[in-house]
Amino acid sequence: MGSNIKGPGPWEIIVNAATIGLHLVCATFIGLAIGYYLENWLCEHGWCYKPWVMLFWLVSGIAAGFKNIYLEVKKIDKAQREEDAPDDEHKD
Repeated sequence: MGSNIKGPGPWEIIVNAATIGLHLVCATFIGLAIGYYLENWLCEHGWCYKPWVMLFWLVSGIAAGFKNIYLEVKKIDKAQREEDAPDDEHKD
């Protein structure tokens, strides 16, 4: 009497949600850090464009995070479709 439950288990759903959240947060902080340090470096060399350099890299980080979320959701959707697809190999 095995379990015939299809679909992802609860831990797989939690892991996927955490991965999606980490993609957005990490990309945002990386973009912010690049902008912050680049802005300070530029200001030391006489090219001070505060706050525009940091804002540009922050927005770039947020955009990269959403791109990563889109790709991760697409990957999860593809895996789910492959799991739900009937086995065409065993048809006669």
